[in-house]
Amino acid sequence: MASVDTFAKDVAAELAAYSSEVAEAVKESVDEVSKEAAEEIKKHITFNQRTGKYIKAFRLKTSYESATEKRKTWYVASPHYRLTHLLEYGHASRNGGRVKAYPHIKYGEEYAEANLPKQIERKINDIG
Repeated sequence: MASVDTFAKDVAAELAAYSSEVAEAVKESVDEVSKEAAEEIKKHITFNQRTGKYIKAFRLKTSYESATEKRKTWYVASPHYRLTHLLEYGHASRNGGRVKAYPHIKYGEEYAEANLPKQIERKINDIG
């Protein structure tokens, strides 16, 4: 009977160690892909920037982190956050009509959605 009990404890310990390794791999992947997505957004800025303050206001922060999960948020810091929606989607002009949209954020979002699962899978395969 003792061998069955020790076997169960050993299996539980190995599973706990593996799950913590997987959680760390997922967190590392989130960090890497979020940085790469921010760079992807910067690459797609096609409008003329006189001062470059809009790009300098880009930030990444950890919005939530626990033992098993991590969330990063990309945002534009104050006071330039007001431009984000106007640039991404365009807006009405003073003289009637519309101002051209300069989509750039959607490219970072698409990059993260496409590459995060691949990155996580690659890291987990490296563990096991």
